[in-house]
Amino acid sequence: MTALVGVVCPGGKQGDCAVWGVVYQISCQACGEEYIGETGRPLHVRIKDNLDGKEKLRASTALGYHRINSHGGEDFAIGVRILGREVQTSARKAPEAFWIYHRGPKVNRKVECLYITRELKPYLSLAF
Repeated sequence: MTALVGVVCPGGKQGDCAVWGVVYQISCQACGEEYIGETGRPLHVRIKDNLDGKEKLRASTALGYHRINSHGGEDFAIGVRILGREVQTSARKAPEAFWIYHRGPKVNRKVECLYITRELKPYLSLAF
């Protein structure tokens, strides 16, 4: 595995964290809870945004909220895994919704999960 900005990137291949247009999973190494998201930017840029919210204890961000409410403000390491790649935004939103529905990640906020899955709910049973 390759380390980048305190993040463990999957695959051990050069450039894993430089890919863009991905659906990704962040795992809390302290408790195992997960966050699933998507980005059209390079993955390391988006992960840096996630880490910034966590480091600054921003409750408005998923990882900041998780740090405050699940770990009493104590810091934690994360792992990152690429779940899929898709260049078009609309094409990334569908697999993101499928992963959120299927995995039920606890770090994702409920409002976010409901919004993403509401539009695709009629199709979710086709995937699993």
